[in-house]
Amino acid sequence: MIEETKYNFTKGKQILRNAASIFPNGSGIYKFLDKKRNILYVGKAKNLKKRISSYLNEFRQTNKTRTLISETHKINFIKTPSEVDSLILENNLIKEHKPKFNVRLVDDKSYPFIIIERKSKWARIRKFRGKQNKNDIFFGPFSHVNAVDEVLKHLEKAFLIRSCSDNIFNSRKRPCILYQIKRCSAPCVGKINISEYDDLVSKAVLFLKGKNSFIKDELMKKMKLESDKQNFEIAAILRDRIKALTKISHEKYSDLNNTENFDVICCSKKSDLICLQIFFFRSGKNLGNKEFYIENPELDDLKIVFSQFLIFFYSSNIPPRLIFINTNLNDLNLISRAISKKTSSKVIVKFPIRGKKLSLVKMVEQNISISIENKLKNEKINKKLLNFLKSLLKLKKTPQRIEIYDNSHLSGTNPVGVMVVFQELNFQKNLYKKFNINNNKYKISDDYFMMSQVIDRRFTFSDNWKLNMPDLMIIDGGKGHVSKVKKVLLDKKINGIEVIGIAKGKKRNKGEETIYTEFGKIKLEKSNKGLFFLQRLRDEAHRFAISSQKIRRNQTMRTSVFDKITGVGNKTKIDLLNFFGSIENVKTASLDDLRKAPGIGEKTAINIYREFNKIV
Repeated sequence: MIEETKYNFTKGKQILRNAASIFPNGSGIYKFLDKKRNILYVGKAKNLKKRISSYLNEFRQTNKTRTLISETHKINFIKTPSEVDSLILENNLIKEHKPKFNVRLVDDKSYPFIIIERKSKWARIRKFRGKQNKNDIFFGPFSHVNAVDEVLKHLEKAFLIRSCSDNIFNSRKRPCILYQIKRCSAPCVGKINISEYDDLVSKAVLFLKGKNSFIKDELMKKMKLESDKQNFEIAAILRDRIKALTKISHEKYSDLNNTENFDVICCSKKSDLICLQIFFFRSGKNLGNKEFYIENPELDDLKIVFSQFLIFFYSSNIPPRLIFINTNLNDLNLISRAISKKTSSKVIVKFPIRGKKLSLVKMVEQNISISIENKLKNEKINKKLLNFLKSLLKLKKTPQRIEIYDNSHLSGTNPVGVMVVFQELNFQKNLYKKFNINNNKYKISDDYFMMSQVIDRRFTFSDNWKLNMPDLMIIDGGKGHVSKVKKVLLDKKINGIEVIGIAKGKKRNKGEETIYTEFGKIKLEKSNKGLFFLQRLRDEAHRFAISSQKIRRNQTMRTSVFDKITGVGNKTKIDLLNFFGSIENVKTASLDDLRKAPGIGEKTAINIYREFNKIV
């Protein structure tokens, strides 16, 4: 029985009855509110009165529903003109308020596209996120940024279209490095005329629309013709362009012998786990897939979750004309209209019953089945490992949230600390944090100083941070690191967090680590499964630390080479990079070229030239 001191189920039922008696019969959304008027749950309804009354049905009262009713102090509604409007409003409110009893769907970030911009006389190709317009050509979405970068690189090689901004393009006096490595035709300095360039752009557009064979065949004919004329240099350029096209048309982006744009989305449930997978097909090519997991959706059934996911996902991502799903939802037409209304273009959501699209749906369902099985298997293993870890390290309880910390720097420069989170039996990458450590020339090589700074900052953030306290903190370091971390926790009066350190062996070999706990140090056998698990946690933190430090280092290097040059401030740095396109181009620029750069006076130009040419 639910404790009346914390919950009041009887009062909650009475609030429901009162609401059911005054709610209208039309469509709209309803909100369950707690005593502080925070939104607990948002739902939509074709008939508000009937929907609220249904919560009084004991067959719908799962544990989660009972808890929701018990915490409810008020129920509000908003009447909407149509079901479509209620579906959109529900989505917007869930996204904005993130109510604790609503299913947490996916992040609302948009996925990347490749765009051919046509606002300039000389079209531009680049990576793109955001709202699309009708004048430009778009290809995507891609499931991962790395895939976009890979395809974009090969498109530049194949079609030699510029990728630089208009500011850089208009200010250039000589070709940049992309021209030298044959990834641009250098229209900025007249290496190609407008008609030839427009032809390249047209070919790129045709290729992105699925005309793969036509473009490749045409290039093959040109290459043979130039070879027969013994224009071997031109033939070699054409050969490289064909190779680039072949790499884009690789199996990863396999042709489906059609030019349709569509998505295939499937939803499946096993145990308390719902998995959704979306495959992007554009111009006959599979641009990859994305997977989302939803756990413990007790309050809503699978069809409701699937409907909400579709609206949620396409509110941030541009849909194709056709979307194929594996569940015959009751409100398919309603969902289609809602997505169309949000995107201002007609979208049809279909449940295929035959043909190639059904085969694709079945393929995605098989992927989901394998994925869920693997996830459940891994979670079972991880659960056993956590219990084993509790016994091995003599922890007070099985840790539910583990935070792993590591630092990284390069010869004392650009130091970075990181926090990795292992929670709900998996790494939670959306919860990872990095901390740019303050440069202190006297202490930057002091690992203890850096770790203390990271831990101090971790617990100095907002109250929201303090709500998510770890049960266990794992430090990449030895006894001294553990002592420093414990001191920070003590100073901040933070109790109940256990801390251990993992110190590498003398030769930094795996299997030679020493574990430091409050009961002393532990040396484990190389084959110990607990050691394997700890290594896995530590290695993930190390990976994230290295990548974070590299990002900070690259950001610093963009402008730091100018810092010791007299007369070069932040504005001058930007002017130089805009004009020359890269630091390397500035380093190799002639004195005359430096003089031509906007905002660069004679004296500054000489100072820059002297610095990079080692002239005293």
